[in-house]
Amino acid sequence: MRISDGHKFPISPPYAAPMEAVRTALDNFTALLNDADFSDAMLVLEVGRFQFMLRRQMKIELGGMFIALWRLALTRSFPQDADRMFEVFCSAYAHEHTDEQSTRLLTRGGEYWAMLKPHGDADFTEIARHLCSFSIRDTRAAKSAQLRMVLYMRKTYKFLFERLF
Repeated sequence: MRISDGHKFPISPPYAAPMEAVRTALDNFTALLNDADFSDAMLVLEVGRFQFMLRRQMKIELGGMFIALWRLALTRSFPQDADRMFEVFCSAYAHEHTDEQSTRLLTRGGEYWAMLKPHGDADFTEIARHLCSFSIRDTRAAKSAQLRMVLYMRKTYKFLFERLF
């Protein structure tokens, strides 16, 4: 999905926000998603280097969380345009990435967004609990990991919010 000026997102009026801000937010997020490094989250979740199957699954889960946190940042920065911008991103991403892993990534992003939407940036515990359920079995360790995961998500959310423009 390329448009005439070289950008891959079909930006068409009307948006409440300036078109350049919309385009920048979409382009920046694509670059951030492509460069996302979930090493710190893997440490929090106690996913080891040689747990290949779990690492592959967690990359999708964490990528979905990353997408949902960006969607949350869009709501704060572009309240009137966030839904449409997210739809444009998902459509363009699905068009360019037709493999099963990318499809699952977008699906998980939508599911994590549904978890975040009712609470906004006030409460990340539901997603943290869910992510910890993949790898941490000890109850005491799980509570600690959940707290560290909430802090990781808050840091990631702030990172994404600061890079919208």
